[in-house]
Amino acid sequence: MAEDLGALVLLADLPASTALAHPDVAAVARLSRGPDGEPALATLEAVCRSSSLREAAKLLCLHHSAVAHRIRRIERILRVSLSDAPGRQRIQTALLLWQLNAPGNWRNDPESSRQYGGPHPF
Repeated sequence: MAEDLGALVLLADLPASTALAHPDVAAVARLSRGPDGEPALATLEAVCRSSSLREAAKLLCLHHSAVAHRIRRIERILRVSLSDAPGRQRIQTALLLWQLNAPGNWRNDPESSRQYGGPHPF
């Protein structure tokens, strides 16, 4: 798995307090706590992993207009446009940092930490 992430694996070594304090990561955290947090995060991840809105919609098994509506809402919360590569890259990095450091993830769960044998599962 680490080889798939390349240099991104270095983000796992950032202190959680530093990562979670960044405004982009804090915005992803707010998104996750919202009323549609889980579907919003799934949409965000699909958009970041896709080359088009239609491809993201296909991954989510939704009509592209529904995904477009979700994206507009997500962009308002994150205050970043997902329609261009720099915006998607910025938010994809914030999403990864949030996933690595969110409360209740493997870093904060002693059982997961033992299972993975160290500070991160890479």
